Amino acid sequence: MRLNSGLTVLVVDNSRAVTGALNALRHATSPLREQFAFAYVLPTGSTGRAILEADGYRVYELPFVEISRRPADLLRYLPMLLLNGWRLRQLARRERAAVVHLNDFYNLTGYVARWLSLGRLRVLTHVRFLPHTLPQPLARTWRWLAEHAAQQVLCVSDAVRTYFAPGHARVHTVYDPLPAHGEQWPPHAVLDGLDRPVRLLYLSNYIRGKGQNFALEAFRIAYARNSNLRLHFVGGDMGMSKNQGFRRELEAAAQAAGLTEAVHFDGFATDTEAAMKAHDVVLNFSEAESFSLTCLDALYYGVPLIATDCGGPAELFEAGRSGLLVPNRDVSAMAAAINELASDCALRRQFSVASRIFVRQKFAPARTYEQLRDCYNRVLARG
Repeated sequence: MRLNSGLTVLVVDNSRAVTGALNALRHATSPLREQFAFAYVLPTGSTGRAILEADGYRVYELPFVEISRRPADLLRYLPMLLLNGWRLRQLARRERAAVVHLNDFYNLTGYVARWLSLGRLRVLTHVRFLPHTLPQPLARTWRWLAEHAAQQVLCVSDAVRTYFAPGHARVHTVYDPLPAHGEQWPPHAVLDGLDRPVRLLYLSNYIRGKGQNFALEAFRIAYARNSNLRLHFVGGDMGMSKNQGFRRELEAAAQAAGLTEAVHFDGFATDTEAAMKAHDVVLNFSEAESFSLTCLDALYYGVPLIATDCGGPAELFEAGRSGLLVPNRDVSAMAAAINELASDCALRRQFSVASRIFVRQKFAPARTYEQLRDCYNRVLARG
């Protein structure tokens, strides 16, 4: 049965590269394409275009400008916001779109497009950052707009939901879905680590705040107790000089600590499943995560996980039963967790089995993309 036939949802995403936020939404919209047509709008030159077009989505580009400390961006922000809002409105007309889905609440072009349409274009806003950690004058403004100008507000975790008014009828927790295509590789094999290296994976773009610096320092401590450990950083720099500089700092720190034989750095991985299943443990020591698709993927694939208690990850598994949760920014606890899991094959096997079961129950379709479908239908019903 085809619902809402002919209606298009314009998904607006600020990702200049392939990010967890972009992957999460394309995985969520994929099962809904029998019911809705989707077109994506990305920043000009985004490398995310290729992966969306490979999935069969129509993709458009707009020259989005984000608020930053650079004076040129501040001067350009408001006029470009108005211009891009007008362009988005024109694109919505051309696509016969009824809904604009903003894939994070700091992108305000959808609200401008709605006002230019005299309220006919409806807006759904996803909140994928922990607003508590953002500059509060901005975060409170974005929250007010989401609560008053959007027809639906989707929070990726209960940690995010706490920032909004309790009981607000249009604000919902909608979890990101499990990998859309299931498992393409054989199940993860938990191997005994007594006579072989224990391979740790840190899968994240090189961005300050994502925790690679904590992982490196924790690994240095853990490695002093267990020289069988190996750490593999995998991620992209999104073509940004500040991210490239961060990676160089990490490489220099590894060299200064005498870890070049045990720590390796690589670029973006196109096959997340293969990368995870080639390792024994996945680490995620981010300072703030609204959800963490990386953690969800590791749990889904049955690769034992150690994550920081930094927001959303705490909702993804049962600490001590299907993974280890350590205090945020606590390097000593991170190192202790690495050594504990590396030395206990039975515990890794327990986590591998339990995590697969837990996430398949908690993140079943009824709590993920089916809820997204219901939000679209509520938005359309109010039109």
